[in-house]
Amino acid sequence: MIRYVLHFCLCAPDDLSPDQTEEWYKEWTASLKPLTFWMTSLGDCRVDLTALGHEFLEFLQKARNEGAKLNSVGLEEELLDDAQTPVEWFVVHARGLDHLEKADDLVGVKADRIKPGVHLAGWFDIRVSERFKAVVEKHALTGVEFLWCPDTGKYQAPQWYLAICQKSLGRGLDHPWIDTKTFSGCGYQVIDPSGRHGQQGAFAKNLKPKAWSQDSLLVELLPVVKLMELLKRTPDFGSFQRYLRSHLPDTDFAYTIQDIGNGRGRPVFRHRGLAMNRKAMDLMKMNGIITDEQYEPVLILEEPPEGVENLDEKYGPAEPAFTPEQMAKLRELEAKAWAEHVAHPKPPRAPDLKRSLSLLRARKKQTPEDFATPASAKAIDETGKTLGRKLPAAWQQVLRVCNGGRIDKSPLAAGCACIIMPLKDLPQWQRSESKYYRGRGAELSDWMLFIIHTEIGDSIWLDTAKAKPDGDCRVVLMSHETGEEERDWPTVAEFLEEFLTETQEEED
Repeated sequence: MIRYVLHFCLCAPDDLSPDQTEEWYKEWTASLKPLTFWMTSLGDCRVDLTALGHEFLEFLQKARNEGAKLNSVGLEEELLDDAQTPVEWFVVHARGLDHLEKADDLVGVKADRIKPGVHLAGWFDIRVSERFKAVVEKHALTGVEFLWCPDTGKYQAPQWYLAICQKSLGRGLDHPWIDTKTFSGCGYQVIDPSGRHGQQGAFAKNLKPKAWSQDSLLVELLPVVKLMELLKRTPDFGSFQRYLRSHLPDTDFAYTIQDIGNGRGRPVFRHRGLAMNRKAMDLMKMNGIITDEQYEPVLILEEPPEGVENLDEKYGPAEPAFTPEQMAKLRELEAKAWAEHVAHPKPPRAPDLKRSLSLLRARKKQTPEDFATPASAKAIDETGKTLGRKLPAAWQQVLRVCNGGRIDKSPLAAGCACIIMPLKDLPQWQRSESKYYRGRGAELSDWMLFIIHTEIGDSIWLDTAKAKPDGDCRVVLMSHETGEEERDWPTVAEFLEEFLTETQEEED
C-alpha cells in the first residue's frame, strides 16, 4: 500500500506571551496528537494523510485561523509492506560504522568495538557481520560475495565483511512528479550517464508544476500548508525507489546505484548500495539480523509511468563496484591479511557485566515479544523481602533490562528454551524447585536462589553465599535428573556471555 505522510513542526502564534504560548501548545497538541502516528515533546509530528487527511485538513484550517504556523515541512510517499500488497525487493539503509580504519590497501574494522546485536553497517558500502554471512551461506542465497575486513581490534570478536554484488537491481526510475530538467548535477541529482539513477525525492523547486494534481486531497491541503509555512514555501518531497521488472536480476541480492555528482556533469563519488529480495529479507529478519529501521521497500513496475525515462535502456547497465581485475587484486590482499590474522590470534576479552548486559539488550531488541519490561527498584526490593534475602546486585541489573524473558534454542537446554523468571514468579518457583531438589536428596544450600527454568526441566541458580564485593556471584546449572550441579560459572557476567553468545551462534 502507498500512503502520503506529512511531517512538520507546529508553531504557536507570534503575539502570545510565554504563559499564553505554553497554554496554547497544551490545547492544540492535545487536539493534534490523535491525528499523528509520531509526535515529539518539541512538537515535531508525522501525520498519515491517506488515513486521516480530511480530519487533519480540518484541524489545519482551525489552527490557521488561530494564527498557527508550520515549520520543517516535508511531504513523503511511503510504500508499506503488508499482506495485501507484499513487497518483492528491499534496499538496505544501515547506519555508519565508526570503527573503520585503513589496513594496508583494505579497509579494516575494529571488530571488538562494535556493539552486540549489530549486523549491518555503512551508509553506502554495506559491511555485514559473520552471522549475516553465515545465514547467506547456510541457505545458499545468491548474488552476494564477501570480502573480509581485516580485524584491527585488540580482542577476539565476530568478524566483518564487505558485501559485494555483481548484478544490479537496475538504474531505477525517476518519480513522475520530478522535473529532471531542473537537475543541478550536484548530490544525488547526477546527470552524467555513467552514474545517472532514478530519483525518488527532490526539493520543491525540482517538482513539476501541480505535480500532485491527480490527488484531490493534496490539491486542497498543500496550499493551506504553504500558507502556514513560516516562509510560505512548498514542501520538499521524498518517496521510495522504483525499478523495472524487466531489469531485475535472477539472484537474491543485487547492488543499487547511488552515485553523487559534483555539479560539473560527472560523478565524483561512486556508490553501490545493497538490495535483497523477499526470500533473503525474510530469512534475515527470522534470524534477527536486520531490523525494521535498516531497510526500505522498493516498488517494482512493469513499465515506466507516462513521461518517465527508461534509464536502463537509455544508459545501459551500470558497472559493479569493482572490475574483475580489481576483485582479483582485493582477493590477493585479503588472503595475505587473513594469513597474518590467523598466525597471530587475538586474546579473548575478559567477561564484563556491562558488555554482558549489552548482549541481553541486543537480544531483547531482536525479539522484543520474548521479553518483559524492566523491573522497578521497588519491585526488586519487595521480592527480596518476600524471599528473605536481597537479590545480588548483578542480577538486579539483569532484571532492570528485562523482568523475565525467553531465550530460544539454547545449548544449555539442549536446543530448547530457557525462561528467565519474572519477579512475581520467583518466590513460588524458589519454593517448588527447592522442594523438588531436596526431595531428590540434593544438598541445596539455603543461599541458592532460583532464576531460570529450562524447557527440559533443568534449572539455573545464583549462589548468593559466594557473592563478590561488587554484587556478582557464582551461577550454577542444576540437573533435574541427578539433582547435582552440572555446570557453573564464576560470575553472572561469564554466565550471560556464554548463555547469550552461544544461543546466537546456535540460531545460525
